Amino acid sequence: MFYDEGFLWSNITLLEHMKETLESGDPIVRKWALVESNYVPFLFSLLYVVFVKSLGPSLMRNRKPFNLRNVMILYNFLLVTTYLACVLSLAYFFFTTDAYEKVCYPSEVRKGHYTYWAAYAGWIIYLLKYIEFSDTVFFILRKKTHLITNLHVIHHALLPIIGWFLFRSERSGFQFVPGVTNAIVHIVMYTYYGLAAIGPEVQKHLWWKEHLTKFQMLQFIAIIFFVLVVLPVSGCKSN
Repeated sequence: MFYDEGFLWSNITLLEHMKETLESGDPIVRKWALVESNYVPFLFSLLYVVFVKSLGPSLMRNRKPFNLRNVMILYNFLLVTTYLACVLSLAYFFFTTDAYEKVCYPSEVRKGHYTYWAAYAGWIIYLLKYIEFSDTVFFILRKKTHLITNLHVIHHALLPIIGWFLFRSERSGFQFVPGVTNAIVHIVMYTYYGLAAIGPEVQKHLWWKEHLTKFQMLQFIAIIFFVLVVLPVSGCKSN
């Protein structure tokens, strides 16, 4: 049997590097639910894709759409409340502790310390990415599958994996910036969705609907700019 030793060695090196990267995050945070496992986040995202692309539409094919108005109102405003609590907590720690001075450098999470609660708030935001699978499930149960684009599915499937990777590999506080930016956008989004779910009498006053997509795109560009330009120029250290 013939094989390329260089290719084999490079793959071994890559695997070792990946293992080292996934063990470079904070040792406390790495043990938290949906962070510790190397497989569960991928499994959940895979199950999500299978359900929304195949199983869900098949189950609803010969069924009438569900009326989920009250469920969606509750769901959206619970998300808004949770995101808002996390953002306010992170802002509080940022402005009332020495977090501002350490945001650009590796930090150690200590129980009972603000670093623990800041990481915990970030972890809650991460968990919400799994709960947000429900966005697509609601479309399916209401038989509005025409609203489910490939971009929508990819977005929801990838965000938990990105969050998992960051928690497993990063210690620096710079995650605060994209995390809070994303959370603020979701507060605006789910506020709109919650109000829109109330009915036409409220929908007619939601003049800012047309700006939601622009707001999301602006967030996307801002985060990419921050990661690819601001961080390298700033000299921030992730580990």
